Amino acid sequence: MKRRDLIRHASVLSVAAALGAGLSPAQSLAQDQRSHATGQNATTLEEVVVTAEKRAEGLQNIPIAITAVSGATLQRAGVREVGDLVQLTPSLQFGTRSTNVFIALRGIGQAGQDIGSQSGVTVSLDGVPLLNHFMMNPAFFDVERVEVLRGPQGTIAGRNATGGAINIHSRTPTDDPSGEVAVTLGNYNRTSVRGFVNGPISDHVSGRLAFQTDRADGWLKNAYLGRRNDDTDLTQLRGTLLFKPSDAFSVRALAEYARDRSDPSFALLLGRAVPNTPTPDELPGYAYPRNDIKNLTAYYNEPNRRDVEDIRTSILATWVLSPDLTVTSTTGLIRHDIDLQDIDNDGTPAPTSRFDLIGLYAKQVTQEFTATATLGERADLVGGLFYMHGDSSEPLYLSTAAVKNALVLLPSETLNSYAAYAQLRYRLTDSLRATIGGRYTSDKKDYYLNAVSSSIIKTAKDAWNAFTPRFVLDYAPSEKALVYASVSRGFKSGGFNTLGDVNQPVNFFDPEYVWNYEVGTKATLFDKRLRFGLTAFYADYTNLQASIFRVNEATGVRFPKVENSPTAKIKGVEFEFEAAPVNGLRLTGSATRLDATYGRFCNNDPLFPNLPTAPGCVGATLADGKPLPPGAVDLSGNRLTQAPKWQASLSGEYSFPISGDLQVTARADYKWQSKVYFDFYNNPLNAQQAYGLLNASVAVATADRDWSLSGWVRNAADKRYVSQSNTRVAANPSKIGSIGTPRMYGVTLSRQF
Repeated sequence: MKRRDLIRHASVLSVAAALGAGLSPAQSLAQDQRSHATGQNATTLEEVVVTAEKRAEGLQNIPIAITAVSGATLQRAGVREVGDLVQLTPSLQFGTRSTNVFIALRGIGQAGQDIGSQSGVTVSLDGVPLLNHFMMNPAFFDVERVEVLRGPQGTIAGRNATGGAINIHSRTPTDDPSGEVAVTLGNYNRTSVRGFVNGPISDHVSGRLAFQTDRADGWLKNAYLGRRNDDTDLTQLRGTLLFKPSDAFSVRALAEYARDRSDPSFALLLGRAVPNTPTPDELPGYAYPRNDIKNLTAYYNEPNRRDVEDIRTSILATWVLSPDLTVTSTTGLIRHDIDLQDIDNDGTPAPTSRFDLIGLYAKQVTQEFTATATLGERADLVGGLFYMHGDSSEPLYLSTAAVKNALVLLPSETLNSYAAYAQLRYRLTDSLRATIGGRYTSDKKDYYLNAVSSSIIKTAKDAWNAFTPRFVLDYAPSEKALVYASVSRGFKSGGFNTLGDVNQPVNFFDPEYVWNYEVGTKATLFDKRLRFGLTAFYADYTNLQASIFRVNEATGVRFPKVENSPTAKIKGVEFEFEAAPVNGLRLTGSATRLDATYGRFCNNDPLFPNLPTAPGCVGATLADGKPLPPGAVDLSGNRLTQAPKWQASLSGEYSFPISGDLQVTARADYKWQSKVYFDFYNNPLNAQQAYGLLNASVAVATADRDWSLSGWVRNAADKRYVSQSNTRVAANPSKIGSIGTPRMYGVTLSRQF
């Protein structure tokens, strides 16, 4: 065998040994990696081990566009939640509006904001994928690593991953008694404490208890009510037990509780939606002050309260049946409840209407069985079964100044998702490997709506099935380089818009599909001082789900609807690197060039209802075959939302001793992106112009890192930028949304023992 084959074969054996010891493979190998790193030449890069294909392997051996970030790097870079990963990850976009989460990879995200919408980027916690998009921004604490996989993951990662997948792995207990406490003080009266204790409980049981509390005043001042929003009030607790009665069997059981009483702003009035039409606060006689976004001051008459409670448990059982066969069972149970109360609906102090309650309640149960097998010296196989059951509900109570509970909607949805998958890898020669895989998915949904205020009840159910194959050829001219080409298919099931117009028929939308064609190369050069990856891709989407607004011609009411755009084409190039040019210095960076556009696509822009129908849209129809209303505009060639043409990042970290016992580490992370649109009309006013964010830190630590004191700053230039926005259609239309977090700074003192 060539050296690369020996590495692959040894990897399988080391995985079996790790599982037999009761650790997940990546965590066991990562611990070995850290132990080795302390004694290696400081000018070389460490090996990176991931489990993107259900087995622990070196990052360079996997023919997938993937970024892996260790928990230690996340802490040093100030990455506290999923949204912060944009500083370190190519092609990733993130935004929030109140409790809605908008994640996009390579321009693919989600269509709507209700429980019926689904994200094209999946987020999983310890192998358990999350049911709904509003669950997908968990805070990080005691994290082993995060893996970001770009492009459709239709075989192993599976569920709805048309754009990519973000896999978060928490730390597993070990037999090594250890612990840490870290205290942070910062601006806006921030006080946070995090830590963990870890160690053996008995001969066969180890335990780990991790905790985090974070408190800070709100950075957005509501000068009308004299209170603040966008504060922080978070508590998290996680307990993990590892039971390993023998070398061949282990069980890891995890339970986590999180309570988040942070109150975000809901609908900030950010400016005009139509160039020559003033917003309500620009009209003569407007009785209140106007928002001053630059100075983080706004005016509205409701407090915008939020309360989030999350409980999750998971059990990972591993059987090493032989050195060549391992079976795992992953069971997950999550309950995620959000109460939004006294929510301002118009973004002004005017007593018009408010949401007394918007509830977002989700319960999910998942079960997955996976087998990994080595079939001789040339082949390996992964196969599995997956099941998810989800129950979601979204009660909505809206009151006007004159009528209490003028609108009451009680929608709910039940999901049952079944899948079977397999992937075979075979070495055609010592350097050339072929991969063939596939997944069959069946999603079944039941929808129920009780429109109490209108005495209307609606029900619907449907099912969608899809086969999503994957084909790969990868070639390794040496153990330091890999070249690959892949073709894969992704699928996101259809569904129902759960918060549309109750006077309209149920809004069904079809599944979306994508064929992704990708070529890439990875290499480690100059005695492990430089590692890079270069990827080029082309994605052909059909039936892309898009959220639009229609007008009920009978009532004149404008309502949201999810429809399917005929096609979208996405092509781009991604580059990322890591370098250790001199002793103590680490550089990482990335760049993305993305061309993400709609194919033939006609729709009506509600901001401009009286336009003549565009020539290319004459005779165009809706997804259900009905003709488009007059005034349709041609959106063909428009850019997808959350799809900037350019993104680039650069991080630098330099460590040097200042005495025999003390070491200084300085780090800076900069991310820049070009203009991004928030709607497919490409309205220049509903967009964010190009901007960049800089984070930095300086830490002093003892040589053994038992003590560490760091000073840090996030968004050092105090940049104002829009995180997410939409347009409100009225006599005086406006742009409403959320802005990004301003400058944050503080100090953190940590003690390891």
